[in-house]
Amino acid sequence: MSSKKKKKDLIPQEEWGNNFFKTGWKPDIEINETTGVGEITHVGTDPDYRNKFDEIIEGWGFSSDEYEIEGSVKASSWNSQLKGGEVTTFYAFKGIVRRKRKGHDKYFQQLFKQAAKKPVVKSPKVYGGDTAFMFFMSDWQLGKSDYGVEATINRYDIALEDAVDRIKHLRKIGVEIDEVHLVGLGDLTENCSLNFFDSQPHNVELSLIEQYTLARAFIFKTVETFLPLADKIILTGVPGNHGEMTRSNKGQVLTNRLDNSDTMHIQIMQEIFNANKERYKKVTVDIPEGFHHTTTVKGITCSYTHGHMSGNSGGNPETKIENWWKGQMYGFLPAKDSKILITGHYHHFRAKQQGDRTWFQAGSLDKSLDFTARTGLWSHPGVLTFTINSKGWDNLKIL
Repeated sequence: MSSKKKKKDLIPQEEWGNNFFKTGWKPDIEINETTGVGEITHVGTDPDYRNKFDEIIEGWGFSSDEYEIEGSVKASSWNSQLKGGEVTTFYAFKGIVRRKRKGHDKYFQQLFKQAAKKPVVKSPKVYGGDTAFMFFMSDWQLGKSDYGVEATINRYDIALEDAVDRIKHLRKIGVEIDEVHLVGLGDLTENCSLNFFDSQPHNVELSLIEQYTLARAFIFKTVETFLPLADKIILTGVPGNHGEMTRSNKGQVLTNRLDNSDTMHIQIMQEIFNANKERYKKVTVDIPEGFHHTTTVKGITCSYTHGHMSGNSGGNPETKIENWWKGQMYGFLPAKDSKILITGHYHHFRAKQQGDRTWFQAGSLDKSLDFTARTGLWSHPGVLTFTINSKGWDNLKIL
């Protein structure tokens, strides 16, 4: 059920005339009473409107104690002639209106404290070996409210603990691990930019800054967890569709699709590590220049891609990825030589071998209520791990 108040009920306009609205900027506000989230388009003559959001909320008939205009707004201005001939400048904005979340700041601080809690780092040692342990950070969707951020953090903490135990167990049975590869497969945050996805502003419980803060805390905590467990840590990541920072719900992009928060977080980590080179001398950060990344792990060529760029290939996810990979071969692109391809995006774990090639689709930490409602399907949250040596992959386990 929605509560809607139209401009004619709220904005005096007799002296403004009939043609003062710019196309697409008709004043309106609509709030979903169930979710407490909605959108506002406001037009006025005060250039200082950004400092008067509470007053504007009140003017639309909602309590500023209960509602707020959240995050950034899309702004516009234009000149129009009023009745009588006077020319006036109008200032307008579109934004997200959200019911205030009492205690939210305290809630986020608790989340951040939990997400940023560092493991006990033991004295480093030299391991030696011929095997890499692969740990895939895929589709965290941090900020999404379906099952809640706290549940996602708890699941990831368990996965990190299990990964530490897994490495210790593999070493006990003779697997000589000397490297750990931490691979971001995209969609680390849900994102919540205005007009990003139609339903998205109604499905997040954290602001964009809070999502980004938690994502970097997750990555930093992951590096710190593995730091004492290997001779070398390789951190890399590819961009996902939820990471696109300047995309509208019509698919329009203000800059380009590589202007992406998923790889931005990796870049920021690199700056942190460069500022403390002695502590992080084991860590190498490998940032791709495009949507996909092809690299060599223990002599085996591997490719990483989120999976959203396969969307025009047709069919189910398996067919889409297969067609995308075939296209890489046909076009003599870097992924053509890969023996192992790892993707995310579709949230379900999948694995398929074809000759000497293997495709893995990493699962997600997120359980989407929307997807379950539409399809009746759901996936087990988890983190994909396996090992690679010169013979190929082995020791696969979902943590």
